[in-house]
Parts: sequence; structure tokens; C-alpha cells
Amino acid sequence: MPELPEVESVVRNMLNSKPPLIGCRIKSFDLTWPGVVKDSTVDEFLAVINSSSFRSVSRYGKYLFFGLENAASQTYLALHLRMTGIVYINNSDQPPGPHNRFSIHLDNGMALRFDDPRKFGRVWLVNSPSSVTSGLGPDALTVGPDEFCRRLRNTNRQLKVLLLDQSFVAGIGNIYADESLFLACLNPLQKTSELSDSEVLSLHKSVVAVLSEAVATDGANIDGVFKAGNYRVKVYGRQGKDCINCGEKIEKIRVGQRGTHFCPVCQPSKITNLVFAS
Repeated sequence: MPELPEVESVVRNMLNSKPPLIGCRIKSFDLTWPGVVKDSTVDEFLAVINSSSFRSVSRYGKYLFFGLENAASQTYLALHLRMTGIVYINNSDQPPGPHNRFSIHLDNGMALRFDDPRKFGRVWLVNSPSSVTSGLGPDALTVGPDEFCRRLRNTNRQLKVLLLDQSFVAGIGNIYADESLFLACLNPLQKTSELSDSEVLSLHKSVVAVLSEAVATDGANIDGVFKAGNYRVKVYGRQGKDCINCGEKIEKIRVGQRGTHFCPVCQPSKITNLVFAS
């Protein structure tokens, strides 16, 4: 958290902001926690972005990219929200919140701010988004069924572990991995080699459907991070509660060191004598 849908909601909010972000010039940059800047000194960072203008906002997987330009160069401000980061725009004269890590003051009287209670998020400068995304798989929201199936067939891994691997597809985290497997009626411990072709296609369809629904509802509001999020989880975090499909109790196990939620009836395992760790 945040995952692809939450980051996509940030992009859409930035693109639809009133007044618009695109075309605005940066008047000043307030850095309230220097540790948020990655791969350059604070002075080097400020020298590039001061007096730059915003020319684009985009996303790939869980990464945000703000295109900047000034008289000397064009560059990108890359941002990863990690677990608790949130980007938003408000009035420049409004005081920052207690967890603010930086504020970019704009020439239209607004400010783009980054808040992050746990201080895991990072911001840095890159010449091209590809320098960040080259090691990632295709974006999970737009990957086609043929490529998804081909990449999955080249592995023999547990499904939950594979979905979390950003080099397989980019953008899925713990929440939407559980939700996608639930919709596809696939057990998180199942190996990819044990899936039929129809099950692989069902998993792809479920991934895209879950992410699309979450994007349409501004993501999920987990622990109050994305307060505007309206996606309603069906299985994630619902251990001990009734399955919305069959009424069986949702179980929680650990897969790849991550808490994993599933319905033992709707997502039966093909593996015999499985021992589920609590």
C-alpha cells in the first residue's frame, strides 16, 4: 500500500487539478526531511528543479513520474510512495501537515505536497522513466493476455509470490494480489506449472478486472492512507469473517513472508496434505 490503483488515482488527480498542474512553474521547494531525496545531494536536487515547469505526469507500476523542464534541460522527478506516502495539491499558504516531507510551491498559488508518516517514500531525478522501469515487467493494468501467459509459463512459482514480483508484472502489491486470486478462485500457494490454460487466462482477466475496479474507485482506503479510496476488499484483511461468496471463514496464512488472505472453499488447493501456517 499504495499499489497501482492508488498511484493511478494520484496521476488522475494531478492531471485534473484546478487550477492545472501542467504548465506551472516551481517558485520554491521546501524540504522538511532531507532523507526523502535519493541519489543526489539536496543542493544538486534543488539546482535542477528550482524554476522548472511541470510538463507531464505519468505512472508505471507503482512509480510516479513528473516531467520537468527549464531553460537548461528536461528531466523527470521520480517518486515512489512506498507504504504510507501520499501526494496532493492544496493552497500554498496552507501550513503543511505533521508528516510532510516536502512541498513544491507553484506560481499559481498552489503547492504540491508529499506526506509520508513512515518515511519510506523517496524522490529523485532521472533523465528518463526507462532508467527506473527497465527492470520491471509490463504494467499490470495494461498487460495483454498473451504476454501475461507467456511470462507466467516461463516460471514455476507460487502464485502469490509471482504476482508480487515486479519483474513479472509491475504494480501489484499485497492487497490486489489477494483480491485477484480470490476473483480467479485460485489458491495463493498453487504453483504456476499446475495451472491449466483456462486458469491462466482467468488469472489475467481477474488481475485486470480487480485493478480496473480499484482505479475506478480511487483505490482502497487501508489504514486511512488513501481517504478518498472506495474500493471494497472482498478478501484482503478479512480473516475470520464470512466469505462473500460461500460463507466460509476467510483464512490468513503467510506466503513469501507476506500476510495472505483466501477462502479455503472458493480457492481450494490442488496440493494434498497442505499445512497452513497461522
